[in-house]
Amino acid sequence: MKISDILGMSLMNLWRRKTRTVLTVLGVIIGTASIVVMLSLGIGLRESMLEQIGTAGGLTEIMVSSDSDYGTDDLLLGDSTIETFYGIEHVEKVEPQIWYTMPVQAGKYENFFTIVGVSDEYLENIELEQGELPQAGGTLSVIAGNQVITEFMDVATGEWTYFESDELPNVDMLNTPMVGGIEKEETNTADTMENDSADTGSYSDPTFAVTSSDKDDEDDDFGQEEDFGIEEEDYSTDDFFNDEYGDESMSYSYFSSSMKRVPIKVTGVTAGDAESYSEYSYYCYTKLDVLKDFLKQNYSLNEVIPGQPTDRDGKPYRDLKYSQITVKVDESNNVEEVLQTIQSMGYRAEANKEWLEEIEKEFMIIEAVLGGIGAVSMLVAAISIANTMTMSIYERTKEIGIIKVLGCGLGNIRSMFLAEAAFIGLLGGLAGIGLSYLLSIAVNRVAPSFVSDSLDLAEGAYISRIPPWLVLLAIIFSTIIGMIAGFFPAQRATKLSPLAAIRNE
Repeated sequence: MKISDILGMSLMNLWRRKTRTVLTVLGVIIGTASIVVMLSLGIGLRESMLEQIGTAGGLTEIMVSSDSDYGTDDLLLGDSTIETFYGIEHVEKVEPQIWYTMPVQAGKYENFFTIVGVSDEYLENIELEQGELPQAGGTLSVIAGNQVITEFMDVATGEWTYFESDELPNVDMLNTPMVGGIEKEETNTADTMENDSADTGSYSDPTFAVTSSDKDDEDDDFGQEEDFGIEEEDYSTDDFFNDEYGDESMSYSYFSSSMKRVPIKVTGVTAGDAESYSEYSYYCYTKLDVLKDFLKQNYSLNEVIPGQPTDRDGKPYRDLKYSQITVKVDESNNVEEVLQTIQSMGYRAEANKEWLEEIEKEFMIIEAVLGGIGAVSMLVAAISIANTMTMSIYERTKEIGIIKVLGCGLGNIRSMFLAEAAFIGLLGGLAGIGLSYLLSIAVNRVAPSFVSDSLDLAEGAYISRIPPWLVLLAIIFSTIIGMIAGFFPAQRATKLSPLAAIRNE
């Protein structure tokens, strides 16, 4: 018997019992769709997470911080550190950052800004919803994360408006005048006291020094209405601690009477609304040189800058230290080598690729669990195929006997029933893939609003993804399952006695 004859007879027999065939195929459709959709969820979450990692820093970046902030000069991050890192093989670029936090007042609201000084290239890669990049000179200008506005507190009540009433505070990030508070903490050292007694003016060290003329310029910059739109007295100590908020509400303020007040200008807001999260959402960014100049103008040698390290005696260092350095490697395959080199120097270094393997292992477990859940439906479908083929053999016992008497080989009989089972699996697999795509579209439209927030995925991320290899694997798998389920009924058909089968009614 030719292969074409076997396939033709198999299809004809399935068509003769259309209702039973459709119901059996339906079971395979559900089983296939269950497995594909479950696996697509695991694949989609894993790939979305990888894309998030790539957007947040990529797989070729190493984040370096000092392993000690006190008294270990060699491990602090300075300009010499950058030169050292450039000397490491496979290092393409080294980008330092300085992080600085300060309270900010905007009308009756207050917030704590985390200002990050970054390179010009870093700033240019930040997508803005509105406004423009900060410029050097004059008032300290920054771009604010799209969710910074949600963290403003009402000083009069001590309530965070957005988190308690789901309403944004009445702050126009680009136009509302803002004032930052600089807390000065002087070190009580002999050197400091000697300097204070010798000269009541500024220090002469060029790193942090602010001469009297510079101070005059600074006062001019901060006091001129054309620079910021408000007069000096608009953010004075006396004005801030007035009776507008009441004595009780004063305790909610981040500001103190000893703080120096300087204007802050927000020139732009990162892409997204108050509910959209990205790596830029909660921070403010400015040019690294601008932040350096700002700190040097407002802090002298004996004053500790928030976020800057001090020595064992509590003295600040003469030059600014970097909070973090990002090392970019030429290829992802060389990240581990560079990472170990930096760590051997004593620095604390982390790479996205370092923990990416752990994430992939976790997602492999998730995919296995989800696939196992879907496999239960396929198991039920396999039992249904076996039942259908067994019933078919009982109904066609006489036909099988006649075929044997006519000289048909046992292998051909077995192949005919296996072909029928394989067709059921194949048809169910093809239809199951179609159903899987429909379910995947539905999941991607509904699920992201719930899953993205809990897993910090990017907005619009596809939760369910069906790659081509999964489609091919599902079709092959369903066909093989059908053949396995039909093997024992087919084997039973070959063992029937021809004479007994012919006498069977």
